This record gives sequence, structure tokens and C-alpha cells, in this order.
Amino acid sequence: MNNLNLLYVEDDEETVESIDFFLKRHFKEIYLAQDGEQALSFFEKKDPDIIILDINIPKLNGIKLATKIREKNKKVPIIFLTAYSDKDNLLQAIHLHAFSYLIKPFKINELIETIDKCKKELLCEHTNPNLRKLSENLIWNKLKKELYFNKEKVSLTKNELSLINLFVENDFKFFTPEEINEYIFLNHDLKNNSIIQLISRLKKKITEITSDSEFFIENIYNKGYRLK
Repeated sequence: MNNLNLLYVEDDEETVESIDFFLKRHFKEIYLAQDGEQALSFFEKKDPDIIILDINIPKLNGIKLATKIREKNKKVPIIFLTAYSDKDNLLQAIHLHAFSYLIKPFKINELIETIDKCKKELLCEHTNPNLRKLSENLIWNKLKKELYFNKEKVSLTKNELSLINLFVENDFKFFTPEEINEYIFLNHDLKNNSIIQLISRLKKKITEITSDSEFFIENIYNKGYRLK
């Protein structure tokens, strides 16, 4: 898959020179940005397949840039580059669904391995459009409306499956408890607490087989629920 385009965001010229040769062997086009504002412009105009993003960049840092990117595209893989002093930012990077992150200084083979893994996942999504990756190890089958953990089917109730399907089919949309109630229970005058309990039970099931970091539904204050 060397026909992919890369957005590479890095303001350190020495770092760029050290890996540029290797990147050109793996991508059709490379768009190089040296600050966050330039990178955002490239992203909006070029629609890259993969993003390699240094957190410490001028004008618009990597976390803020990734936040803006996620507002428009929740799926494009982002590989973060960070210094040891950036560890506090790693939690934010994870929340922004980083595909991976590398600690500087990193070895070239570590970056290439990460890129190759990223390409394989993109190929899987391209060849299997009915599969939607919800987290590191959780896959939703759109056709069967089933959830799989490491290729094993997860046992869920009808309402839990309907809940997941609602979010998958409406990727960017927030849903209030009232709207979820209307979709799943046809607005049978259930209290909002019933929806909260439904989501809570689903989260408990998911975290029992994976971890809390793999739960794929988030609640944003004053907005509602959506896929992470």
C-alpha cells in the first residue's frame, strides 16, 4: 500500500532529514508541515490517509491540532511523536484515539513498523467495509450487527446491540438519553435513568473482557453520548 498520502507535522529540520528518505519509500505523497496552522490547512485540502504528528509544534500544538482534526474526521490514523517531557500529553493523545505514539528519540525501524501496522488496518477496513473498529480489540460487524473481541463474538442483549448500532450508523452525532430512548424503546415513557443504566451495563461487560480504555462510548457534558 505505497499509494497512500502522508501528512507529516514536524518543526525540527534535523528530525525531518533523518527520516524523510525512509518515508518516501512508503508513501505516494508526503505533505510536510512545520507548524499546526500549516498542518491544518494541508489536512483540509489534501485529505491525507495517515498523519504523523509531533506534539510540540508552534502556532497550534499537536494536541490542539488533533482535536480540530477529530472534529472533522474521527478515523484518520494519527501517530504521535513526543519527547519524554510530554508524558502528561499522552493521556490526551489516547483520548483523541491516537493510532500509536513514539517517544523521541526513536529508531527508524520502530516508526516503519508502526506505519506498516497502520497500513494493514487501513487495508482491512478497505477490503471489509462491513467491519468497524471500535477500539484496539473490538470490531463491530455492520451486516450482522454483532460485536467481536479478538474475533470472538461478545454476548450482548438486544438493547445493547441496538445501542451500538445507533452510534455506529451515526458516527459523528451526539444523542441525548431522550433520543436514545426513542430509538431503542420507541419512546415508551422510560426515564432517562434507564438509558444511563443500559450504557453502564454495557460498559461493565466491555471492561470485564477488555479494559476501561477500550470502552467506545463517551458522554460529553451538555451534548450527550457518542462514539469516541
